[in-house]
Amino acid sequence: MKRIILILGVLILVMIISCTESNTDTKTTDSGFTYVRPSVDYKGKIKKGYVRKSVSTDKNAFKKQTRSRYYYQTRGKYRRKK
Repeated sequence: MKRIILILGVLILVMIISCTESNTDTKTTDSGFTYVRPSVDYKGKIKKGYVRKSVSTDKNAFKKQTRSRYYYQTRGKYRRKK
């Protein structure tokens, strides 16, 4: 009897721990956007949840973005014809 209660207790504890680990403040999707859950700041005010664009951790990301913007402004499909 004690073993059954101990096994059930361990199983319930494992389920609770596994459920709380997956609960984070942000959730990233494959579309490149991140949902930031609502939260409470240190003053007790509630911040609404929102969606923001994911930020690249690549050190050359800004350089690539600038190069791409320059390319499409000068040679791209939507270039203004003079």
